[in-house]
Amino acid sequence: MNLPPPVNHAAVRVLVVEDDPIVRDFCVRLLRMKGYVVQATVNGREALKQLQQQQPDLVLTDLQMPEMGGMALLQELRQHYPDVDTIVFTAYATVETAREALKLGAFDYLTKPVSVDDLERTVRRAVEWRRVRQERQRLSEMVALYEISQAFTSTLDTETAVREIVELLWRRFSPDSLSLSLLHPEDGELELLAHMGLSPGTQTGARTMLASEPLDQAIVEGHCALTRTIVVAPPTHLARLVLRSNDRPVGVLDMARAPDQPEFDPDDRTLLAICASQIAASLDNSRLYRQLKLQNLETIAALAASIDARDPYTSGHSTQVMRYAVRLGEVVGLGAGQVEALRYGGLLHDIGKIGVPDAILLKPSRLSPEELRVMRAHATIGADIVREIKALRAILPIIRHHHERIDGAGYPDGLTGDQIPIEARIMAIADAYDTMTSDRAYRRAMHPEEAILELRRGRGIQWDAQLVDVFIALIETEASTLRLPQTRVAQLALDKATLRLAHSSVASV
Repeated sequence: MNLPPPVNHAAVRVLVVEDDPIVRDFCVRLLRMKGYVVQATVNGREALKQLQQQQPDLVLTDLQMPEMGGMALLQELRQHYPDVDTIVFTAYATVETAREALKLGAFDYLTKPVSVDDLERTVRRAVEWRRVRQERQRLSEMVALYEISQAFTSTLDTETAVREIVELLWRRFSPDSLSLSLLHPEDGELELLAHMGLSPGTQTGARTMLASEPLDQAIVEGHCALTRTIVVAPPTHLARLVLRSNDRPVGVLDMARAPDQPEFDPDDRTLLAICASQIAASLDNSRLYRQLKLQNLETIAALAASIDARDPYTSGHSTQVMRYAVRLGEVVGLGAGQVEALRYGGLLHDIGKIGVPDAILLKPSRLSPEELRVMRAHATIGADIVREIKALRAILPIIRHHHERIDGAGYPDGLTGDQIPIEARIMAIADAYDTMTSDRAYRRAMHPEEAILELRRGRGIQWDAQLVDVFIALIETEASTLRLPQTRVAQLALDKATLRLAHSSVASV
């Protein structure tokens, strides 16, 4: 019978498992004539040995064989080699035999004696079905990658987006190592955003200064220096892309497979190329957004410092309060948005003092009742100032309520307990501790132990009891890293490196 020529089967590997040499040789010769790469063996046990060395695409197996029959082989294939398709031979063409084979994952079965037409047709259908299944899988993965990359582009949550794309690439391509870096052109630096499979000493967030020219080569060399992978794999096992947005390099995506793993084939590289531009655009947007937030933070820090500088005794107070509050918020498990509010709220919690006259603000003695009323108005004045800035509205409760007390004796609204937002309760503790441990015109600074004792006296009365306990534990374990140097008078703003470190958001995956 003259059948149409087969599709090019050079890449399709077939293993024939048959103890009858006549049937085995017949299948091998016919399938090789049709362009398949064919190997053969005599029973299931020998077949498993060959599978350990090289995995075929399709197994043709008899059901009745010595040492290990076809049913036992099908069970092993289903458990350990689920991607291998199977066709079974049987001389006992009963419905039950066919059902059992199909239940174990066989694509189809052939009845002995096997005809040329039946063998060729069944194998052709199995190969075609395998191709269709793989194309569906690739399409599904392509859609998933595209959706992730779209989300990556649209989100400003860099940490979440990077984690998702790295985990998806790791699952899809099964590399031995994966890493992603971001270029900061304003600093001429490359930052390692995330990595998997690299040596434990590789540090996420590490940066390196790039050589000037040529830029693409400098980026690759800088990435290799960050990941300590100057030579990681032969070209066939390496997928390293310089990511570009608007024809500008913005970072590096680097994946490598071990020598004993399959190489990156054209389908792999096409799939990566589809998402590369989206990933590049999102990395560039992320960098610009982080840069803008850093600039905003620097501006606000300078504003806070200028307010503090009205009184030489309080210079640096807002920065120090911010450090205490942010760390306490992190330790008690607040979300990223709440911690961000503490960062800005800490810097601006006393902005309302801009409306307090110097005669009151700088008075070296106890304030009169009327002066105290004016001083306390700084909480509402500050909230009114910030209310007009849409981007800072999340910190309004912090500014307005950081002088409230748990027992309701605070100001301006006399809130009690949980009526006070948790961010304001945190700020109240941070503000009080820094005030107590700093020199003032009317008194010397308390020793930290005295301030801690005062916090304990006021827990559950003036301040949230649980938050006080956590804060004291922090001071006792992290005081040296939390406390700014005593020469704070000269520090009118946070230095850029500190701000950048505080604003770094991408963790190791």
